[in-house]
Amino acid sequence: MAGTKRIERYEKKIDSCFFGILLTLYSLLLFVLFYRQTIEYQGVYFSDMKAYILEAQGLESGYEFPYRLFFWLSGIWMAVVTPEAAVAFTTTLLNSLSVVALKYYMEKTVKEYARRQQVKWNLFWDAAVNLAVFSLFFVSMYYGPKGEKIWGYDYTYRCNGILTPNPYWNATYLAVRPFTIVCFFLTAELLDCYEREIPVRKAVLLAVFNFLAAFTKPSFTFILLPVVGLTLLYRLLKSKFANWKNTLLFGCCFLPTGFLLIYQFLGVFTGQNTHGEETGIGIELGKAWYIHSFNIPLSIMLALLFPFCVLALNFRELKKNREFRLAWQLLAAGMLSFLFLYEKGFRLVHLNFSWGYMHGLFFVFAISVLQMLKNLAGWKPWIMKLFVIPELWLFLYHLRCGIEFFLYLYQGNNAGVF
Repeated sequence: MAGTKRIERYEKKIDSCFFGILLTLYSLLLFVLFYRQTIEYQGVYFSDMKAYILEAQGLESGYEFPYRLFFWLSGIWMAVVTPEAAVAFTTTLLNSLSVVALKYYMEKTVKEYARRQQVKWNLFWDAAVNLAVFSLFFVSMYYGPKGEKIWGYDYTYRCNGILTPNPYWNATYLAVRPFTIVCFFLTAELLDCYEREIPVRKAVLLAVFNFLAAFTKPSFTFILLPVVGLTLLYRLLKSKFANWKNTLLFGCCFLPTGFLLIYQFLGVFTGQNTHGEETGIGIELGKAWYIHSFNIPLSIMLALLFPFCVLALNFRELKKNREFRLAWQLLAAGMLSFLFLYEKGFRLVHLNFSWGYMHGLFFVFAISVLQMLKNLAGWKPWIMKLFVIPELWLFLYHLRCGIEFFLYLYQGNNAGVF
């Protein structure tokens, strides 16, 4: 028994060292990219960073940003470094915390599944989880090689219409991810148990992280709140109001965020913008998306080849796996909002309602990778053949495209989205 514990401690140290090395290398890589974006190194590396630097300094940027957490954090480091370095460091720090949060939840989930399947946890599984986590921060949409057209459409290095789970040109999306990851897994966990009991500590954590997410960038909570609200309403009606008390208590976790979203809405979508144009939210099928997409159904397919495969091969998981179901519900909410809503004025072309869709993409990829790891943990020859091999092949294809796209951005090329 003592020998087993020593081996477990030794393996844990190896896992921590391996993860720490990967995280350090990843963070250094991103800091270089983000710093180059802040200074527009060699006249390229275009992004939103210039506006963020002005906001962090308390200067007028020409945009409305009623979500201040990212800018306040950047302001802290300005006492010791330049504004450009401060914004680059804050983006790197928050995005790297996303890796830590995802590692925690993915390892916890796979370990629990392996225990139920009576699979011995060892360094192989530690390495598999680590590689899966970092891979998720590089996966991207599928697009054709240079000069190659897909069904007659030129999707060479285009992320605009297809969109990606990892838009490395937008700092606020990257900054909000540690909060969204915690919110996602806590929401899934509480949705499973709130009708029986509501763990107070986890409910408070959910309320806090939801608020922090909206105060960093409201795009995730914009899709999370309607999904949770409709789920609670459906269950309330199905139970004939038998669970009304716990439904009310659980709903209170989202009240602070709801009030914050209303405040942000009034600040951005009423009156006129800095160009004197009418602001607001318009409703029209595909108006914003079609600006950058040649074919919306094809764009959706190219963004989701791997998740669609996992969904088709593991469709029963939708009924019994709350995380799996929540990820697809968030994707549907993000897709519908992007498909039907657009921002009036000069920011129409910025596709600001696409951020919720990209959050949905990220979580669908994450939960699909989790399912793939579960299929591997429940290894049987026929499962390996029918489930893991096609899933892994498509995932690696997305990863290859993502790495190529990341290198394309890393060289200073324009993603085409601001």
